[in-house]
Amino acid sequence: MLKPVRRLLTAALVLTPASSHAETLNVVVTIAPIHSLAVNILQGVAEPKLLLTGGASAHTYSLKPSDAKALQTADVVVQASEGYEVFLQKALKTLPKNARILTMDKAPGMTLLPVREGGGFEEHDHHDHGAGHGHKHKHGGEHGHKHPAKAAEKHDDGAGHDVHIWFDPLNAMAMADAMAAGFAEAAPQHAETIKANAEKTKARLKALNEETRAMLTPVANRPFLVFHDIIQYLEKRYGVTAVGAVTLSPERQPSAKRLSEVHEKIKTLGAACVFSEPQFSPKLVDTITSGAQVRRGTLDEIGVGLKPGADLYFEFIRMNAKSLAGCLS
Repeated sequence: MLKPVRRLLTAALVLTPASSHAETLNVVVTIAPIHSLAVNILQGVAEPKLLLTGGASAHTYSLKPSDAKALQTADVVVQASEGYEVFLQKALKTLPKNARILTMDKAPGMTLLPVREGGGFEEHDHHDHGAGHGHKHKHGGEHGHKHPAKAAEKHDDGAGHDVHIWFDPLNAMAMADAMAAGFAEAAPQHAETIKANAEKTKARLKALNEETRAMLTPVANRPFLVFHDIIQYLEKRYGVTAVGAVTLSPERQPSAKRLSEVHEKIKTLGAACVFSEPQFSPKLVDTITSGAQVRRGTLDEIGVGLKPGADLYFEFIRMNAKSLAGCLS
């Protein structure tokens, strides 16, 4: 097929060549922010299905029968990372041979940041098998569709990266290019429409980047704590500064010792605000902020409560940026 498309997909696409192209393009996308980008790129071509709906968390999600059915009929499946959508990896092994899997943290042009440890951030347990996010990723290369990498068995900072890649609008631009290339290869009859849609999407993302920078510049370098370490990409792009996290993995209860340590760090690190997340109980944040002179805010990992669709990604970034600016100002 088109050689320029293949070059673009070298690191972004897990591919088994298709023998034919379906008239209707069936696309499944795991999480709402990336689904929103796909909706923009596929306007006038197809309506991608969102896998995690209603505020479901990738940390605790289990595939439903309807999910399995959608995956079995998909021409393209889009995920953030093999280490983020751990629940999905076994199902991907059973997809039809002509299905394409686009893994966004393998897309060309992505900024990938290491997992944070030490200071106010909890140390990873390098012998904790299968807990939380798998952060181990070997970069580059094309992986055969029939053998997607297993969910990481170690939190390996040296070999891996933070999987919350969608918090950076410039990463979203790279994802838009990778998705456009994958969709165009799956449905070449729509290649021109897909390419034009991708360019429009990237123009919106460029404007969003400037808008977000203007919003967060006034609160740069004001320290805060997050519930778990989800917004490092946003921080690094715009100069805001998390000095610690309550927990490494939100599905695991931190120890009493850890909560006591975080309570002390709020004081010693001079945190101006502590952020909870809408998908998880705020009781832990209540505990660590009890008696402390610190503001409370909310950060959202995947757009809980936002209407899925073309505008969600842009609303998602604005919502988190406004929450940061409001709590830190």
